[in-house]
Amino acid sequence: MNKTSFHLATLFKIPININYTWFIVLGLVIFSLASSYFPATNPGLDIYAYWLMAFVAALLLFSSLLAHEFAHCLVARQNNLPINGITLFIFGGIAQLGKEPTSPGVEFRMALAGPVMSFFLAAIFFVLTMAMNSLKAPAFTLSILNYLVLLNLAVGIVNLIPGFPLDGGRIFRAAIWSFSHNLKKATAIASSFGKAFALLLMLLGLVNLFNAFFLSGIWFIFIGLFLYEAAESSYRQLGIDDILHHVKLTDLIVRKVITVNSNITLDKLVNEYFFRFRHHSFPVVDNNQVRGLITLHEVKAIPREEWSKVMVGQIMLPLKTDLFVTEKASPLVALTKMASNNVGRLLIMENDQLQGIVSQRDFLNLFEFKAEIED
Repeated sequence: MNKTSFHLATLFKIPININYTWFIVLGLVIFSLASSYFPATNPGLDIYAYWLMAFVAALLLFSSLLAHEFAHCLVARQNNLPINGITLFIFGGIAQLGKEPTSPGVEFRMALAGPVMSFFLAAIFFVLTMAMNSLKAPAFTLSILNYLVLLNLAVGIVNLIPGFPLDGGRIFRAAIWSFSHNLKKATAIASSFGKAFALLLMLLGLVNLFNAFFLSGIWFIFIGLFLYEAAESSYRQLGIDDILHHVKLTDLIVRKVITVNSNITLDKLVNEYFFRFRHHSFPVVDNNQVRGLITLHEVKAIPREEWSKVMVGQIMLPLKTDLFVTEKASPLVALTKMASNNVGRLLIMENDQLQGIVSQRDFLNLFEFKAEIED
């Protein structure tokens, strides 16, 4: 898991992570609902009532976004695509897949599942609104349900815009892929639409800024920048996938691994390992048993005057699934894991024994060599 996120729960064997930026938009949503939306729809209530309504509505909204991403994941699982988890962050949520869909049909079904779930939730909240209205429920209940109807409709509609990597862009890519039988060409076209939509959002944001709508203007610009980078990186990712498709992880593994003992002090670790070998991390091994990984980041978090008293085993990263793979893992899975664990290295384990190590530098050398060959 990335250090900018924390694990919230695991549902249907799918890890759910919360990026710390998620709390920014959560706060903004609660503030806007409590200060303007609910006072306008339910005038005369106590200020604390507005804040409670806003908190409940915001949590239900993000639960809806989570359900949207779960729909993608469940369809992906039905089609044997590996799922690394779901992460909620400042712009909503993202389902992290271990690899791209294997056919246009899989891409289409997986992409369509998200908007269908959003429209389904909008229908559910609409039915609840009608039921509560007939039962003469309090007006604040109807306001919350109406808000959830509108927002789920908006999420479903926006995601159908044919700009990659939005769901609509993935549906668009699936259609082009089906006709052209060329995934790279389909991704290039869909990404271009995605970047065009992102530029349109940024332009709309600038217009809002010039018309004194500062908050919405800044928000549109940020979303546009995010979508533009996502569209660009998605196309780059396809090039990486193409390179890694012809490579085995065993071709990148370094077999001679320098390990450290958990009982040495940090000053000895720094002087005899970090300065000498100039790696940013080392596996921690005691009696041929891998205990974890020690990185320069953990060492720097300890005051220098404490280095002679603190042992490696006290601050190391314990051995978890995000720190190792087997030799049979695909290079793409390994690279994805390294990107998410924020360490930049992976241990290669077989039957609980350390077989080697692979780093982002090994992948970078491969990409640079590939570029030189094709230049």
